[in-house]
Amino acid sequence: MREELQNIQPTGRLATALKVMDWTLDVMGPIETVEIRDYLGEGLRQGHEDLREGRDKITLAEDVLDQYEELDEIAEEYGTSQMLSALLACSDAPEGLSGEVLYGVLGFCYEAVLDREDVPVYSLEAELENARCREVIEFQKQAVSEALGNSG
Repeated sequence: MREELQNIQPTGRLATALKVMDWTLDVMGPIETVEIRDYLGEGLRQGHEDLREGRDKITLAEDVLDQYEELDEIAEEYGTSQMLSALLACSDAPEGLSGEVLYGVLGFCYEAVLDREDVPVYSLEAELENARCREVIEFQKQAVSEALGNSG
């Protein structure tokens, strides 16, 4: 699947990243840290606006980008650091959102949900036994499949 991500059209890669990030935040449940919740919300709103404008990455203003380090330091709530990283990856893409960057975003989103799950030992077997982890994998596979279908 990793190699196929580059076959998705550039704006399709951003659309897929946004779809997966939106869904992941819904699945994670409420984020209690207001600053992080607001930052992610603002970043995703900007991402959807960028997509409507035909851009292939999220264009965060410099002052918003400057807040990342400070927020990542207070991101103690499970899964929030990974979601901040996913958002930053979508913005810090000079050539637009490549297939490799999208792969990273999918990984950050999976890890965000995994971080909130009560998986006793991090192993492939334990993760596949977890219903939420399987749900994330299936959702991401479906999102990529749909994007590839729209790119052919």
